[in-house]
Amino acid sequence: MKRWVISKPDKEKVRELTEKYGLLTFTAVLLTIRGITEKEDMERFFSESDELSDPFLLKDMDKAVRRIKKAVTTGEKICIYGDYDCDGITATALLYSYLESVFADVMYYIPDRNEEGYGMNKKAVDKLKQQGIELIVTVDNGISAIEEIAYANTLGIDVVVTDHHKPQDIIPRAEAVVNPHRTDDTSPYEDFCGAGLALKLAIALDGEAVSVMENYAEVAAIGTVADLVPLTGENRTIVKAGLKNIPNTERTGLSSLIDVSGIEKVNAGNIAFRIAPRINASGRLSSPYDALKVFLTEDDEEALTIAELLNRLNGERQSIEAEIFEQICGMIRENPQLSYDRVLVLSSKNWNPGVIGIVSSRVTELFGKPSVIISEDGDICKGSGRSVAGFSLVDAIFACSDYLDKFGGHPMAVGFSIEKKNIDSFRKALNDYAYREEKMPLASVKVDCKLNPETLVPDMVRQLQYFEPFGYGNSKPVFALCGMRLDKIIPLSEGKHLKLAVSKGRARLNIMKFSTTPAEFPYREGDVLDFAVCLEINVYQGRENMSFHVKDIRLSEFDCEKAMYDLQDYDAYKSGILTAALSDKLPAREEFAAVYVCLRKTNRSVYYIDSLLYEVHAETIGAFKLLMILEIFSERGLIEYRRELDRLFIKVLHIGVKVNLNASPVYIKLKEDIIHVGQQT
Repeated sequence: MKRWVISKPDKEKVRELTEKYGLLTFTAVLLTIRGITEKEDMERFFSESDELSDPFLLKDMDKAVRRIKKAVTTGEKICIYGDYDCDGITATALLYSYLESVFADVMYYIPDRNEEGYGMNKKAVDKLKQQGIELIVTVDNGISAIEEIAYANTLGIDVVVTDHHKPQDIIPRAEAVVNPHRTDDTSPYEDFCGAGLALKLAIALDGEAVSVMENYAEVAAIGTVADLVPLTGENRTIVKAGLKNIPNTERTGLSSLIDVSGIEKVNAGNIAFRIAPRINASGRLSSPYDALKVFLTEDDEEALTIAELLNRLNGERQSIEAEIFEQICGMIRENPQLSYDRVLVLSSKNWNPGVIGIVSSRVTELFGKPSVIISEDGDICKGSGRSVAGFSLVDAIFACSDYLDKFGGHPMAVGFSIEKKNIDSFRKALNDYAYREEKMPLASVKVDCKLNPETLVPDMVRQLQYFEPFGYGNSKPVFALCGMRLDKIIPLSEGKHLKLAVSKGRARLNIMKFSTTPAEFPYREGDVLDFAVCLEINVYQGRENMSFHVKDIRLSEFDCEKAMYDLQDYDAYKSGILTAALSDKLPAREEFAAVYVCLRKTNRSVYYIDSLLYEVHAETIGAFKLLMILEIFSERGLIEYRRELDRLFIKVLHIGVKVNLNASPVYIKLKEDIIHVGQQT
């Protein structure tokens, strides 16, 4: 279950845009929903121009350019110090390529993910000193390297920092620190990634934006999309320019990677889900230098070899990730108590630290909760976490930093190292922090607006193309089709996918639900459902037809938000936390009867929480009471029962004796806990 956040367009503003600027109504609706209603904002959003603001508006950009140009002119040896993710690799490739083109004596260095970790380290600085480096230019790192930069200075190495991560209270004592998040930076745009800042630096060094954009925009675009920075403002300009350049790119490695990835037309979605994972795979499982060569090699044979290597590594990464994810699901099946925590913290030996961040994303998506996955390897273990919107995971780990060695991140993602002996204490502290909030933010689906299924036409999809590229900060539009009757469930591809025939009034639509088998689908023919969908166009026998791809489904008359908060109360109770919410949670006799009659009548083996609550038809029974009733039935021998998230596996047992539910230890404890809470309040 997910909460739907459905925007409502301002009808007066829509009318104003259509009348004043001659916009089509559907386009005006989307612009209004996204807050783009002023002429200048619309022109900037739809502009095909590749102009960026003056890079020298960034604080310290003048100092950075002056120091780098001095090194180029005097022949000093320069090192581009990068990072092992896609953003860091593209930023390294971009700045290295540019400096090489102006005949600088330049090399690059990317730390090993497992051996060195993120950012600068003193051993790396020692290596660079031995190689005669006199100037280090960081990309996608450096803002937190206070000690490491000071150490480099003692060795006679100057440092220029370019980084987009938020600074601490103290910034490094470097020759220049270019970071749009500096409190004293007044430049007009701050949401660049590392590659975007590297592009701005190259433009500042060159003095000619057009030629730099022509040569390097595709590299910066890949880093920008991959790093999940907002695709707004100057980032949107960079990505649009890069996508325009990619079909004619002279980077043989990039062309080969696109070919082996099976991409026919590169868009932001393909970068995010096909290209970036292959680049990241090298840093996770092998060497980031393999991915770096994709952007640097000029040899066709080497380009194909590297592309095939990255493709193979990505396949291995997917297999390792799937294995860890299945192990986690198995751990929770064997010990359901783990799933009741507000922040899921799971650890084990032999989990590859290079993929635990991706696994954490999948766990968070599945459970709708923040998650932290820890790879145990010796005394010092590595962890990575992902959050849900509205819960700052980085603030949470900062609050628990006494248990951590190194840590950092942002509200939605964190990384850290921790001593193995501290993991259990960290898990408790993290959840104690989360329980200070009365309610946790709910996993949600953002819906742009509701659509009338009788008025849908293919031209609406063509209008969406003007809003591309889609990505973080400019998400692909999602629309609600509400009150649709499910007429038929049609399995496709040997049952791997579903086609759902639905109707409302005169409208008859086919909606695709991918990666779902008939057994996994929670609804039945005849149910009235709401669908959150993306719009596509299919061409069949020369005729265009609209296609609808499911993002989420819910019962039309079901209050998902209430049920989700009720589940939070249930999880809290199962975790041993007694709150005032318990006061009305004791099931009544008629509520037990309603659930049991429904189970006997339907006699299915698999239910979903929302569909079972809907079928019970008892408004007083929420998700908390339902799960407690099922637990009591199971404890009393009336049913066999287990729960996997929203899915309930139930077998009704036909016993011939009367059962006293009031004697259930589960029921008795719940009643005592409710009395205790009442006395406390």
